[in-house]
Amino acid sequence: MSVSVLVVEDDPHVRVMLDELLNEQGLDVWSVPDDLSAYQVLSQEARRFSVLLTDINLGAGNDGFDIARRARGLNAAIQVIFISGFPVDSRRFASEGGVFLAKPLDLSVLADMVCAAAGKTLN
Repeated sequence: MSVSVLVVEDDPHVRVMLDELLNEQGLDVWSVPDDLSAYQVLSQEARRFSVLLTDINLGAGNDGFDIARRARGLNAAIQVIFISGFPVDSRRFASEGGVFLAKPLDLSVLADMVCAAAGKTLN
């Protein structure tokens, strides 16, 4: 059984990099560029995903925290990893129930975090 990850990242270059990295780990990766696309996928497929990997700042629209709340409302078991290149208050992650990784991303650390959250060993 494949482990599915929903990636929400507005930067197309970062999104492609994340797709490639996570696919190399044998994960089923679904990627979207914004909150509305994430909500559409989650409304139809929320239970499919073990992990939500979301940028916090997605430009216009809702942020990654809002997407995580919606995802958890539809799939309470989903694990959330937040990423951002902007300074954030680390106390917020405790209240949001996720973990955080700062950009620029250390790809090996990110792969470890996603696989651990999905209960999968690295390839």
